[in-house]
Amino acid sequence: MKLALPTLLPLLLGLALAQTPTLTLETALTKAAQQAPVLAAKAELDDAQTNLQRVLADPLLTRPSRVQAEQRSALAQASYERALAQAQSSIVAAYTQVLEAELQLKLAQKAQEIARRGLEVAQIRLRNGSGTALDMRNAQNRLDEAQSNATRAQNGLALARTSLESLVGAFASLAPLPTPPALPQAGVVRELLNKNPDLLQARQRGELAALQVELLDPSYAALAEIEAAKARTEQAQAGAREIERGLGLQYDSLYQNLEAAARSLNVQKAALENARETLANDKKRLDAGLISQLAYLQSELSFIQAELAYQQAQGNYWRAYYALLAGGR
Repeated sequence: MKLALPTLLPLLLGLALAQTPTLTLETALTKAAQQAPVLAAKAELDDAQTNLQRVLADPLLTRPSRVQAEQRSALAQASYERALAQAQSSIVAAYTQVLEAELQLKLAQKAQEIARRGLEVAQIRLRNGSGTALDMRNAQNRLDEAQSNATRAQNGLALARTSLESLVGAFASLAPLPTPPALPQAGVVRELLNKNPDLLQARQRGELAALQVELLDPSYAALAEIEAAKARTEQAQAGAREIERGLGLQYDSLYQNLEAAARSLNVQKAALENARETLANDKKRLDAGLISQLAYLQSELSFIQAELAYQQAQGNYWRAYYALLAGGR
């Protein structure tokens, strides 16, 4: 029997996803080089490097031609590295959002389970005379709200998956985040600042303007022309210093965000371990008949909340780390 095309397509799609291995963050980051802005930056870099080799091979090479070709190549390299870092930052953000959305859905489903059990308890209490109709209506309202929250969480997860798929392609599931990179030394801020293409371009304008002054000689250039060239050099260098000041503040802020994310990650990791211990103790108490099933469900809910808080702290650290590398957005 032949399957109709509308029936066959979902089956083929499901089979393809089932055969797709679990996506890791490391694999996802390799997709950054395939993003359109990165490909465009790479094409410019290749052309700039080719042009530099061609210029250097010119037997009639002049100093301005060499400097301009070298500047273009250096700027293209810095622009490519920034484009790659920004693409990686986008992937990290989308990846971590999916993991957080998965836990948000898990939390919403557990809250829905508790609300449904709460309604059952309210119905039993109403039947045996220990509860009221108002108690049951309130329990029903809590269940309706929990169901609505679960639907929103499901939609949020679907949206987060779609966002990540637009960057890395289809995937079946995501691996947990690996151990995060260590907090870099504060000196990395200066290194990243010096590699920023905006600052590099501003400095290059100053260098080129200074070169033009060097090439002017009073024997063939008017004094007014020389003074004008010097003024342009001073303006270019002042502009570079102002850009450096602004970018320096931006990188300092990004590094401070990363430091704060690192502190929060440590706090939430400790909180998760405490929640894990509490849940284990409550399981023993449940098995011993010391607490109710509903009370244990509440403990499970608290544990999932701690899991989510830790996952969000992890995501914040990873996002802050790559935002620093990318110089912000």
